[in-house]
Amino acid sequence: MGGSTRRQKNTGNRHNHQRLRAQPLRAVWRTLTQRFTIMLIPHSERGVINFHINALVLIFAFGIFGAVLGGFIYLSSIHVGATAIIDEQESVAATSQANLDAVLNEVDSLLSAAGAFDEELVDTINSLGIQQPDETVPAAVTRGDLSSFFDIQAVGDGRSREVQEMRNLAGTLQEAVNPLREIRSVLESQQALLSDLPNFWPVANGLGRVTMEFGPNIHPINGQWYLHKGIDIAGPPGLPILASASGKVVELGYDPGYGFYVYLRHKYGFRTRYSHMQSILVNEGQDVVQGERIGTLGNTGISTGPHLDFIIMLGTDVVDPAAFLKISNTFDRGGIGTR
Repeated sequence: MGGSTRRQKNTGNRHNHQRLRAQPLRAVWRTLTQRFTIMLIPHSERGVINFHINALVLIFAFGIFGAVLGGFIYLSSIHVGATAIIDEQESVAATSQANLDAVLNEVDSLLSAAGAFDEELVDTINSLGIQQPDETVPAAVTRGDLSSFFDIQAVGDGRSREVQEMRNLAGTLQEAVNPLREIRSVLESQQALLSDLPNFWPVANGLGRVTMEFGPNIHPINGQWYLHKGIDIAGPPGLPILASASGKVVELGYDPGYGFYVYLRHKYGFRTRYSHMQSILVNEGQDVVQGERIGTLGNTGISTGPHLDFIIMLGTDVVDPAAFLKISNTFDRGGIGTR
């Protein structure tokens, strides 16, 4: 009897615990399944419209509405951000287009200048008599309209016309290298030739004034007619005297008539003499280059004033220095008269 009673009590206690645990769930379920009535009362005489809905459906409906509203807000934010990015990209594209148009206009100017350069190069080559093989003659640059980037027309192989023109320009510049080298060689040869001819003004910085030219003149000392074998260039004492051409010092010294003097020997049989110098700055046997200082202007020997007596000899003959000084456009000193 005692054991049976204890079992009944234990069973009753389990049922009580199960009922206690199930009560909150039942309360929640009753709340969710509780029905609500929504009444719509029109202003007209029609009857009242009633909607019966329980809490579970209402919660579900609010959930759907919240999800739709959240999605709308999210998509709207994405749309606004995308619109801002698009506007920014359009602004950048507009700026890039403007810069590109400016670059293309500059390229157009460059192509135009390249065309003029090509023509001048060909004329220069022809004037210098430089023979160029056909394959090295610079090709003419085909000009195009570079004002619009979006109006670019395609050429045969699919490249844009402007790209092809730039390649033509690059080819022109590359092909111009050999002619320019030939021109430089010609100019260097010409410069070397001129440096060996006595055409450089023999007084520094183009100073001095021709007071007596080459040819028949009245001697300033005895008043007799005589053949003046050079030109007299007057100036203040101490002005640097320069070598009129590259050469070698073959003689120097003092002469009672010419004062301090220097003889230079040059290529092609030329010699030059510089007389009435105040001082001599070179040594016999020394090599000098055109324009190098060899002495200073003075008033030594038979002279009526500080000047340089400059003489050019070809072999055993004297020649007019003006003919050579005019090669470098330096025989234009004016004020020709007596010393």
